[in-house]
Amino acid sequence: MAIFVPPIKDYAPFYIQRESDATAVNIQTAYGVTIMVHEYPSKRKVKQPYKNDWKDQHGDDEYTDYLFYEAFKLTLKCVILTNEANDDTSRAEIKAQIRNFQNAIAQGEFKIYDDWTKFGFQKVRIDEFPQVAEGDFDNLDGHCRLIFNTVLKVNDPITNMVLSNGSIVEG
Repeated sequence: MAIFVPPIKDYAPFYIQRESDATAVNIQTAYGVTIMVHEYPSKRKVKQPYKNDWKDQHGDDEYTDYLFYEAFKLTLKCVILTNEANDDTSRAEIKAQIRNFQNAIAQGEFKIYDDWTKFGFQKVRIDEFPQVAEGDFDNLDGHCRLIFNTVLKVNDPITNMVLSNGSIVEG
């Protein structure tokens, strides 16, 4: 029994890199997690600037020399498959891979880089990981399949991160 990584033509990997690691990890090859769909917000929300609300003057006295952006959440729709059809052994294998992936991203902040969108961020953490239920597994072309969402929180929406020589670095 083994995890099946589907051969997807022109698939662009999604990388994670913990702060303590020197190299980025392709989550598809390391954990069998294939990203199906995700969206990056096309616009960032500005934090409310510091202001004085003088009661004897019109409007606000806002300090807008430099505006800061709010953190945002990123939802990844993921899939894991096994080589065999939907049975107890296949489901157990997927559950073990889910635990491995969850443990990898639950160790504090990390960096991400998506080779498809060419976007990368630092100071990312897990925000939500699904509870896997028995009814969530299905059979697809003789493979046991689990589709799940993982929600990440990006606390630094500004710093551009790139993949360079196998590491996610500021670019």
